[in-house]
Amino acid sequence: MKLKLVDGEQVIIRTRAHHRALLPALLNFLIVVMVMSFLLGYIARADQPAFIAHYHHIGVFLIWAGGLLALAFGTLKPLLTWANRMTYLTSHRVVQKNLIGAAQASVVPLGLLSEVQLKQSRLQAMSEAGELLLLHGAYGQHQRTRLSNMPDAAHFQTVIAEELGQYRRHVAAQYASQAPAPGGYGEPRYA
Repeated sequence: MKLKLVDGEQVIIRTRAHHRALLPALLNFLIVVMVMSFLLGYIARADQPAFIAHYHHIGVFLIWAGGLLALAFGTLKPLLTWANRMTYLTSHRVVQKNLIGAAQASVVPLGLLSEVQLKQSRLQAMSEAGELLLLHGAYGQHQRTRLSNMPDAAHFQTVIAEELGQYRRHVAAQYASQAPAPGGYGEPRYA
């Protein structure tokens, strides 16, 4: 599902989380396959006691069932979550939404954005990934929105700051063109 834009809005950046976020899923896959291979090989040995040999088929079923569940929740679910979640920076807002599934998007209008903070661990800095913390709100009620594992996070932070400055200049120019002259009281009521 594409992002619906308002009049005059443009998509500046479209990205998803850094592929480094998939490392736990890859590690889970390798460990599960390794453990399943070991257990299937162990249970298939010819020198097993009669009890294990008699119930060999149940053991194989349990190993496969447990392994497939571990793969589904530890590998497939994080992979689908990563592939499904997109982050957009437009000329009016920052949006994080799912392509399929829950339609509830996380939207931060640039007009309410007050600060963008970059947080990087040493491992994230090596891959140029990082977390962006967006501080936004109005009338003393501020919220934080975390954009986790953003690729090229320092550049993304810079582009958000540039778009925020451009958005504010555009709004100020629009307000100045509509505001009355300084020191005046606007249009006379009676002519």
